[in-house]
Amino acid sequence: MARCRTPEKVMPPEEIPEFVWIPEGPFVMGDIFRNTSTKGEGQNDEVPLRLLNLPGFWIAENVVTNQEYRKFIETVYPAQTTEFLEQIKGLQEDAPVHSVTWDEADAYCKWREAQTPGKCVSFPTEAQWEKATGWHLIGSDFEVGRKYEFATGDDVNYEHTAFNRVTPFPYEVSKLAKGVNGLKGASGNVWEWCRDFYHYKFYEEYPDRTYNDRDSKRRVLRGGSWANVKRRLRTSNRLGSAAGTRNDNFGFRLVMEPLTTGKKE
Repeated sequence: MARCRTPEKVMPPEEIPEFVWIPEGPFVMGDIFRNTSTKGEGQNDEVPLRLLNLPGFWIAENVVTNQEYRKFIETVYPAQTTEFLEQIKGLQEDAPVHSVTWDEADAYCKWREAQTPGKCVSFPTEAQWEKATGWHLIGSDFEVGRKYEFATGDDVNYEHTAFNRVTPFPYEVSKLAKGVNGLKGASGNVWEWCRDFYHYKFYEEYPDRTYNDRDSKRRVLRGGSWANVKRRLRTSNRLGSAAGTRNDNFGFRLVMEPLTTGKKE
């Protein structure tokens, strides 16, 4: 999966429709709000804090929708009429696709990459996800260079996103408010698959690593969902689940990076 890295000399990035450029630079990863506003609501796998430096990357404003995933199925598997495809046809086109396994979502990434010359298309690493959703780095709606507890800002409510089972399904992306760095639905709505394998003590045992490629039984998910309580929507919160899990509150978001022949570091 880790098939791309940013070249040594980075040219100014071009604009990619419906994607946001997150610039290169250091950030603090982990629960910086411990013992403050959340009063200890963070989990032990969110510490110790780590200072990491990431190359620049593009991240999608929205998670992949039913309409986008349906086009993938109909293009790649035109002879197959699956129960899942029929289910998608009955759902809102701009609602997040859910109930896809990690491998099925990865297959979508590879399909999109084949249509995007010069770019690596994948899930975000959890470091990329947290930097993009928690640290405001662009635009004027938030304070630039500041860490936010939720991807919607200092707080989150039902006008921003779906959580705490206020609905039995995620909101359509068109109904979501823009949050940190212009992203929608990163706190709540659906959990988002990440590239990393999940390891509870990863921060403690590998303080300088930006990506966990050490094989384990679980993959990382971030952001919380419509079915979760508020504290699970924090930008530092982590979840691990088996890659084969098919859950109606699991979805995914894309990142793009310059495609090279080296491995991602």
